[in-house]
Amino acid sequence: MRADDFFVPSKTKGDRLLSHGRGRVMDRSGGMVDDAGAKLKLLEQELAHARSELDASRKISAQLTEEKEALRIHADRRQWEAGFRLATDTTPGLIWFGRADGSVEFLNSQWCAYTGLSMEEGLGWNWVSVIHPEDLPGLIEHWGEIIKSARPDEHEARMRRFDGAYRWFLLRCAPLLDESGAVIRWYGTNTDIEERKRVEQALSASENVSRGQAEALKSTLDALAMEPVADKLVEHVLRIITEQFGAHSISVWRRDPATGMIGIEMAFEEGRVVTSADPRFAGMDKWLPMEERWPWPEVFRTGKPSLIEDIRTVPAFSLRDRLLPMGIITVLLVPMFVAGHLEGAIGLRFVEKRVFGTEEMDLAQALANQVMLMIQFARLSTQTRETAVIAERNRIARDIHDTLAQGLTGVIVQLEAAEDANLRGLSAEAGEHLDRARRLARESLNEARRSVHALRPQALADSNLSGALAELFTKMTQERA
Repeated sequence: MRADDFFVPSKTKGDRLLSHGRGRVMDRSGGMVDDAGAKLKLLEQELAHARSELDASRKISAQLTEEKEALRIHADRRQWEAGFRLATDTTPGLIWFGRADGSVEFLNSQWCAYTGLSMEEGLGWNWVSVIHPEDLPGLIEHWGEIIKSARPDEHEARMRRFDGAYRWFLLRCAPLLDESGAVIRWYGTNTDIEERKRVEQALSASENVSRGQAEALKSTLDALAMEPVADKLVEHVLRIITEQFGAHSISVWRRDPATGMIGIEMAFEEGRVVTSADPRFAGMDKWLPMEERWPWPEVFRTGKPSLIEDIRTVPAFSLRDRLLPMGIITVLLVPMFVAGHLEGAIGLRFVEKRVFGTEEMDLAQALANQVMLMIQFARLSTQTRETAVIAERNRIARDIHDTLAQGLTGVIVQLEAAEDANLRGLSAEAGEHLDRARRLARESLNEARRSVHALRPQALADSNLSGALAELFTKMTQERA
């Protein structure tokens, strides 16, 4: 018989029964135990058994309580997650959260709607598929640094929209830390900043254009102040444009006023200006063909810059064929204006394919206007110089005329005086007048020669104007007393 076969029968739960008050105890099988030691032992066993059952009940109760709490926590969490999803799905921005290693485990509906991916397609590291290929390496590197540092941070990158278009986003993230400072989870938002980037780019481009114009203008003004040869100013501006745009060379085209045809006037090549008369253009047709199949008539019709991305695709003609061995591929044609009238164009040549934004086109147009201004200045300078030469020639002619006229007048006066003296029989006096006339003629001839060589009368070299006039008058009217 085992100890747990004994039990204490009770009339009510928990009360022990001693049969007939005679100190006998009934074991579990219904037999009576009379020995006192056995009775005590049996009671102790029953007590231990009751205690064991009580502990088991308590454990079951605690387990049930824990399970109930776990169920409550789970229900609360599900409720919180539902509320979180509702909050993130009704927020305009793109929201996500991920594990400590940086992999994403939640994407809100706005993120999915923007990218066209389902949440399952974007979880883990699959979200990188929507990042612009040019921005992805920098973003991955920066994201790795953020994970290591466990600090909030941000980064800008372009994200692909469901229709394939890319827009700029500001990607912000912050870690949730435990008490020890370890990352539990990452939370982040993606905010569309496309308009801000466009404004920034426009401001930056405008700033570059303004800076380029200011630098070019300053350089041109410095050249105006220091350069004595007007033609060198055109070369100076062409050099500035070449450096500003990284061009290989530049051609300058002018419209013929009589025919309206566009011909090459000069080019800036190998660091200097060469005119169309240079031997390198010998034997070439120097006029642009203007049929509609060519790309440049539109430039002269609309007055707007035009880009020939690849001149190899343009039908052959002599000036184009000359550029091919030089490695020229792209040509940007920019019109030049004078008083609102289209007078020509400059062609910026490049040895690689190039594209230009609106701001760069504006800068090219501003610099082309400076080229036209310098060309006009050089032309006016030449005209002014020619006018000055003509005026100087006229002045010299007048000086020579005046010198000869004055001398001849004195000679005539002396000859008339000699004739009068001869009629009066004053031979000696007549001879003196003839000597004076001869001397005045020689002096007038010498004076004319000096005027040609020195452009300054000899009399003025030795005296002032009034003294020179007085001496001339004396010579012309001097008579023998």
